[in-house]
Amino acid sequence: MTAKERVFITGATGFLGSWIIARMVEHGVEVVATDVSDNYARLTALRPDLSPDQNPALIDFRHCDVTDAAQIESLIAETRPTGIIHLAALQIPQCREMPGLAVSVNIGGHINMFEAARKAGVERVIYTSSIAAKPRGPANAPSNLYGVFKKTDEEIARIYWDDYQMSSLGLRPYVVYGVGRDDGETSAITRAIEAAALGRPYEIPFSTRSCFQFAGDVADVFVKAASASWNGALLSDISETTHSTDEVLAAIHAEVPGARVTCADTVRISPSDGFETSALRQVIGDIEERPLQEGVRETIELYRQIAAR
Repeated sequence: MTAKERVFITGATGFLGSWIIARMVEHGVEVVATDVSDNYARLTALRPDLSPDQNPALIDFRHCDVTDAAQIESLIAETRPTGIIHLAALQIPQCREMPGLAVSVNIGGHINMFEAARKAGVERVIYTSSIAAKPRGPANAPSNLYGVFKKTDEEIARIYWDDYQMSSLGLRPYVVYGVGRDDGETSAITRAIEAAALGRPYEIPFSTRSCFQFAGDVADVFVKAASASWNGALLSDISETTHSTDEVLAAIHAEVPGARVTCADTVRISPSDGFETSALRQVIGDIEERPLQEGVRETIELYRQIAAR
């Protein structure tokens, strides 16, 4: 990837957006960072030198509401990105509490991004779907509105390839943990690691078996994909490796002996098999995943560094 690459990112103030931007800058990539919020606290926690008031050379901070089609088209036409990473979405709790708004953001915003990319001739769009889109339970279907919306986004991407030959890559993160993961139901894993790092008690409110993915690894996947080329509307999981919450606790206690972190008995039903990453490997080659213990260790160290500033 070279500095000639310019990537347009929505949801830039979010957890994953912050990690991706930090990784992009490390690779010398120009970033157009867009969001409805101007609170870049998560990015500043990772890289204080990348806050907007520091005027980082490779980041162009812009206000952008993905529900405003005209604004998106204008921004993309002006900034002329080589690729788009579309992250902006409302999470499971917000979809449950504000379904009408969530439709506008999660589905309407998705269509607006694809339309703007089509009109501007952007060759590739990478977007976040979710493991929540996978079928599960007796209905063999997504179990919440967030999952239904993300499944709809996957079908929209398929239609844009069929109708316009617009290539896209939908990635399905699962339980991503790391500094800045403070929103959504599965943020409990990160909260537990943070609590251990800072000497606070915490109980993970559920037990489950899942893909627990370190944020830096997931960000690297997006960075590599942003400079790749492919044909079709591809869809992929990001990992096939699963662990239990008991194993997460064991990793935490190995790094912080005596940590007052526990896990509730309430079972959270989640997909624990059937993951498929061949489409992603087709785009970026091998997927690098650090072991759970290392990811927990790095997260603890970063939380302690932030607390010491």
